[in-house]
Amino acid sequence: MQSCSGTVVSWLLVVLAFFSWQIAVAQTQQAPKTDPAEVAALNRILGRWGLKSSPEWNISGEPCSGFASDGTDWDYYPNINPFIKCVCSYVNNTVCHITRLRVTKLDVVGQIPSELQNLTYLVDLYGT
Repeated sequence: MQSCSGTVVSWLLVVLAFFSWQIAVAQTQQAPKTDPAEVAALNRILGRWGLKSSPEWNISGEPCSGFASDGTDWDYYPNINPFIKCVCSYVNNTVCHITRLRVTKLDVVGQIPSELQNLTYLVDLYGT
């Protein structure tokens, strides 16, 4: 009976060590970052229009964070404006790209900023 309980304890220690390792690996993974060229382009575009990023999607200087990178559509957040949506599945989930930009009812006038060409993953520009 003693060897049976020793085997069970040994297996429990192995399982515990395995799960502890998995948790440690998950904690060391970095949050994905927005492509720096896209961050610069977005900041210049918003600056030209006299706009600022929203704290709902730009958390601590990372544009593709908060609501910008969650799985919901921006229709769920009609009051956040301007607004971006990002896809963060590039380069093993470490790089985000801005795929949507909404600037509606903000009285944005003038030429379309040339910096939009630097948002190479942009598939939806919504403005009225």
